[in-house]
Amino acid sequence: MSGFFNMIQAALFTIFVQNLVFNGGYGSSEAIRMSAKPKRFLPFSIMIAYFSTVTAVICRALDNIKEIGKQNEAVHSAVFGVVLVLIYIATALLLKITLAPNKKFLSTLGISAVNTLVYAVPLINRRAGYGYIESIGTGIGSGFAFIVALLLINAGLRMLESNKNIPRPFKGTPAMFLYVAMLSLAFAGFAGSPLFA
Repeated sequence: MSGFFNMIQAALFTIFVQNLVFNGGYGSSEAIRMSAKPKRFLPFSIMIAYFSTVTAVICRALDNIKEIGKQNEAVHSAVFGVVLVLIYIATALLLKITLAPNKKFLSTLGISAVNTLVYAVPLINRRAGYGYIESIGTGIGSGFAFIVALLLINAGLRMLESNKNIPRPFKGTPAMFLYVAMLSLAFAGFAGSPLFA
């Protein structure tokens, strides 16, 4: 039972305190782009959670192999990248054989698989020394954290579009980047992270 609570704790920590989109910038460009498409929030976030979780668990298992576990960060990054690509290929082939999805779905699947957020999760788990349970929690939490980021960015986008007091040079992309920067500062403060390390 404590394993379940550890997984939930890791997921909640990833969603609210260590939101990887705001605190680390992982997947932030995709979050901004995706925030304009509310109908795609949930499917994309589910794909992110799936790839994050599966990659985190497989990479955790690979870290237990002595020859891989003692390698440096560059080797781990390369191994984790290969694992992610193989998971995407296997998932795409399985879906293509069983469900025959359209090209748009497969494209979205590919974008979610190579998202920097998904790639960062196993590296963060390794640095934190997480076991399998916490790695699963972080993977699931990253998908939910992505939804939280999308909802906050979408709300900001709507508010910025309706605000007539924004000076013309700051309308659009500059205002959005300022908004996301302020959200990142808020999450960094919430997490108790120092601004300059």
